[in-house]
Amino acid sequence: AHIDDQPRADYGERIIPDLSKDLHLSQSLLWDIVLFRRSLTKLPTYKELAWSHIREVLRVPTQERRRYYLQLASEGAWSVRQLREAISADRYGEAVARPLAVPPEEDPFDGRPLRARFGELFTYRLIPSAEPGSDALHVDLGFHMTVRLPLIGLRDPGAGMVVDSEKRADGTYTFSPRPPQTRRYTYIAWPQRVIDGDTLIAVADPGLHHQTSPLRLRLRGIDTPELGTLSGRYARAFVVEVLSAVAFIIITTFRTDLHGRYLADVRYLPGESDPQVVCRQGIYLNRQLLQEHLAWRYPR
Repeated sequence: AHIDDQPRADYGERIIPDLSKDLHLSQSLLWDIVLFRRSLTKLPTYKELAWSHIREVLRVPTQERRRYYLQLASEGAWSVRQLREAISADRYGEAVARPLAVPPEEDPFDGRPLRARFGELFTYRLIPSAEPGSDALHVDLGFHMTVRLPLIGLRDPGAGMVVDSEKRADGTYTFSPRPPQTRRYTYIAWPQRVIDGDTLIAVADPGLHHQTSPLRLRLRGIDTPELGTLSGRYARAFVVEVLSAVAFIIITTFRTDLHGRYLADVRYLPGESDPQVVCRQGIYLNRQLLQEHLAWRYPR
């Protein structure tokens, strides 16, 4: 009725005051309702949010920013005061400048440390031949690869023995026994492509003149946001940048996940050409992504 009764010229000036009198609501509240209808036309369901939360974000510029704050407030069950403080501190601006998977004030480790599992390079286990009736021993390289070589240097080799290898000038190898608990499955690898913040493709060097086909590696113990998000793209860009500064990485992996990706720990060290140094002193990429708040512990 108010719309029909108002001349077009003074429609904008009179309708809100008239509605305010008839509905016994303040004009500021009615203008907020109008603003709400215009600025948040498709409003998802936000748990734990009241109308007072909505009013706080109505004057935030751009719909993207408004949805950002409402999503944070909903996920964190924020009070109106917390929401107001986040807007005042320009949390959105910080997120765009350096989009994080985990807010700076939260623990990306989720209270659980992430310990590296690197072993010794060029360390292997001797396994029996799969050929029926054969008593030959093969060297287990990992990745379902084995090789039969003269076991030079071993006095009494046997299945299950852990050994390390050293290449001689003539291209052959000598072997030395190691303690049974010595960690293995640690390799030099060459990054080929970064898929996202926690997945990359690399070619591994198991040693003994062997090389793998390209492997899909999934960084163990962490998870980064999907590439469709700003923080996901930032995490990937971070990994691309740090790995572009090195010729090789050191990886250790024991098994695959449900998608056939090798769960791997990764170390790198810009400017270092000695793989043994990188293996012992390199930057642990999995943990670095957590420390930079670009990933969270997996599973959460």
